[in-house]
Amino acid sequence: MKTHSSRRISRAAAQQLLSGSAGRDPDQLARLLAAAAAPAHESELGGEAAAVAAFEARHLAPVAIPGRGQMIKSPLAKFLSVKVVAATAAVCLTGGVAAAASTGALSSSTSVHAHVRASHPVSSTGGTSGHASATLDLAQLCRKLASGVSAADGDANAATGQALTQAGVAQALASSGVTQVLTSPTFSPLISAVNNAPSSVPDYCALLLRLGKVPDPAGLAQLPTSTLTGLLSSLPTQQLAQLLTSLPAGALSQLLTTLPAGTMAQLLPTLPAAALSQVLTTLPATGLSQVLTTLPAAALSQVLTTLPAGSLAPVLTALPAGGLSRLLSTLPAGSLSQVLTTLPAGSLAPVLTALPAGGLSRLLSTLPAASLSQVLTTLPATSLARVLTALPAGVLSHVLTVLPSRMLSRVLTTLPAGALSQVLTTLPAATLSQVLTTLPAAGLSQVLTALPAQGLAQILGQLPATVLTKVIAELPGSVAAKIIGELPTAIVAKLPGSLLSGLPLG
Repeated sequence: MKTHSSRRISRAAAQQLLSGSAGRDPDQLARLLAAAAAPAHESELGGEAAAVAAFEARHLAPVAIPGRGQMIKSPLAKFLSVKVVAATAAVCLTGGVAAAASTGALSSSTSVHAHVRASHPVSSTGGTSGHASATLDLAQLCRKLASGVSAADGDANAATGQALTQAGVAQALASSGVTQVLTSPTFSPLISAVNNAPSSVPDYCALLLRLGKVPDPAGLAQLPTSTLTGLLSSLPTQQLAQLLTSLPAGALSQLLTTLPAGTMAQLLPTLPAAALSQVLTTLPATGLSQVLTTLPAAALSQVLTTLPAGSLAPVLTALPAGGLSRLLSTLPAGSLSQVLTTLPAGSLAPVLTALPAGGLSRLLSTLPAASLSQVLTTLPATSLARVLTALPAGVLSHVLTVLPSRMLSRVLTTLPAGALSQVLTTLPAATLSQVLTTLPAAGLSQVLTALPAQGLAQILGQLPATVLTKVIAELPGSVAAKIIGELPTAIVAKLPGSLLSGLPLG
């Protein structure tokens, strides 16, 4: 801004101007100061109450006197209130900021109004600004609210201005007297912060002051989503865990399903294993499914691999089949392997058998050989039979051919005869040849002798002569003779005479 040294006035003239005795000097500065010093009009006092309340909440913290409302005791506060009105009138009369700045009045009034804006910033959706000073001011108002409620409830310490403990603040916010104290204009910034829903102020203050619990768990999800997200994201891990584990199932489900997926992805992985386990096992099945299936893959992996087996099992078995299938198919191979191999047999079986064929196929096709071997050999015989017989030929072929020979033998020899026959007859000839020639002699003998005659003929009849010869030659003589005796002549004719002559055929 330019300065005009030619317009300087003497000290005496300045004193006359400030005292209002400058006479009829037509100078603009004289008119400005005369207008600023004049009594305020009613229309000019519209913002005084908000400015004083905000200033008082930040700097003066007066004690509420029952029955008399809020009073400003400090001469400084009274002086600043007059300055706010004077500066407002000055700016209005001169039509700009420059004239007010030349009087020195703008600096004090601007600081107060700037504080009001910071204490009561409202976005286009009615939510509060995330500015640090705004959060500080609202926290001070929350403590002031608690003190007022406590004093109204008869707390002598609060009435004398002593600060409340965290427990005292929590007790005050849970009091029914909050509604009455909130009617004071002093607390209008708090009501604005919760989208003009006074009933949400206690929960808002409990989160802002990091009390670990909220007065009204059922109403927590009624806070504006952006405000709720910001408050929860700012909580230290221990306090976030304390808050979430304190909520009953219904309130917890409503809260977590209200939050955006990005917020959930940020919050849940930060929880320690014990708190995470308690949160997820508390949720009802529908809420649990909604929460977990909306998480991105990285966050979901971190959550599920953090859970111990004792919590992972009830979490997965509580999910409906569709949600479970989507959940497991979202995991990358490493996390999927860790999750499935962590489950004990009693929980792994219901998880795999609950999956639809498509989901089961995708899951087993994703697992690396070591994990696939561990999963299949952990299953009891009936569950293993249900899993393998549910697979289409292509997936079944992949599953059996990636298993090492020892694990392949354990899997096939675990199956009941009917399921074993169904599995082997489902395989195309090339895969069947690979499977049978991969089995060690003991496993091959056990598999072939377990098959019913019809299934044995169907399976061995698919093999080329060279593969059939290799399979029979691998068997002990007595087993080979028994199997040949059950085969149709057309299949036996594929075998070379030299092999047949060495067997104890009847």
